Amino acid sequence: MNAKEDRWKFEKVDIGLIDEAESNANKMTDSDFRSLCDNIGLSGMSSVPTCMKRSNGRFTMISGHHRLRAAKKLGYSRLGILYVEEAELSDDERIAIQLSHNSLHGKDDRNILKLLFSQIKEIDFKKFAHIDIDEIGSIQTGQLNFVPSKECYTVSFILYNESTEYFNELIGDIRELSRRSDVLILANDEDNEDFFMMLRKAVRDTFHIKSSSVTFAKILELASQQLKENKENTNTKTEKK
Repeated sequence: MNAKEDRWKFEKVDIGLIDEAESNANKMTDSDFRSLCDNIGLSGMSSVPTCMKRSNGRFTMISGHHRLRAAKKLGYSRLGILYVEEAELSDDERIAIQLSHNSLHGKDDRNILKLLFSQIKEIDFKKFAHIDIDEIGSIQTGQLNFVPSKECYTVSFILYNESTEYFNELIGDIRELSRRSDVLILANDEDNEDFFMMLRKAVRDTFHIKSSSVTFAKILELASQQLKENKENTNTKTEKK
């Protein structure tokens, strides 16, 4: 048996007993922190923070500072943690663990990532995944090592105006999106463009969405909900008559 196999223990502890480390190099934007709070609020704490248990019975965070702050903001009274006794952990190892947890991670396979993302049906869970699908790009068919369970298509829209001032930007957008998308739709209407840009920003800011594709899907979902409500209201008025 590995001598360090049982060194880490799991326990649910009073959240007031957990202190943040004096220094934490990992920073998070306000937008990402709001998304983290939304995710924990939706599915609970699905990954376990790690701590060091001090001789006075309190715990010092090693990794998971933002999850601790989110749990406090959400009103958690207890938090499940992995911890190791202070006597079993040197300062060098504690700092090294903290840095490694922030920096050591694998590299996503873009093809599998895009396939998995496409299998998520609900918009809220697409947002939960916190993947900017716009940056993944098109699937590289020459490198496929799996058989897709269904065909998925990426559709992109560009609303533009005819001003020569924006011509170079338009060409750049077309080139960029054509590489990522299976279908690219261009539409020219200044009023539509202005309204769509305003609507996209409002939805992205309100629901803390990172990806333009997920933002557009959320717009469609909200529009569908509104159409359904309008239809129900119309049917109610007709029945009253």
